[in-house]
Amino acid sequence: MRFQCSKTVVGCLALIVLTACQTLPLQNYDNAPIHLANSHETIKDVEKAIIRAGTRLGWQIRTIKPGQIKATLYEEDQMAEVTIDYSLSLYNIHYLKSENLRYSAEAGSPVTIYKDYNDWVQALDRAIRQELLNHPS
Repeated sequence: MRFQCSKTVVGCLALIVLTACQTLPLQNYDNAPIHLANSHETIKDVEKAIIRAGTRLGWQIRTIKPGQIKATLYEEDQMAEVTIDYSLSLYNIHYLKSENLRYSAEAGSPVTIYKDYNDWVQALDRAIRQELLNHPS
């Protein structure tokens, strides 16, 4: 009986480790529509909303040029960096680089990355949409 319990515990721990270390296809956001709270908003208002959204989630934001932002997130020993291109009608979030996130872009295979990256970028996308809709300027 004791051996059976030990086997079960070891099996559960192995499953937790495998799940925690999972890599998935890298997720970018292309042509995400922008829905503004009112029609008087400018491209600068969109930029401010994106900056607020990213900053609220802990991303370090830097405007590269009008219509483009670089956002960097540091979590423990991991780093993710994305570019956010935007206009009055849409935005894109694209992977730029990372550290300690198991990024892999082997020829003939899908680009993969540690699952936390996709979670972070998905949260950023949600925060941007919410900020644009609720607090545009």
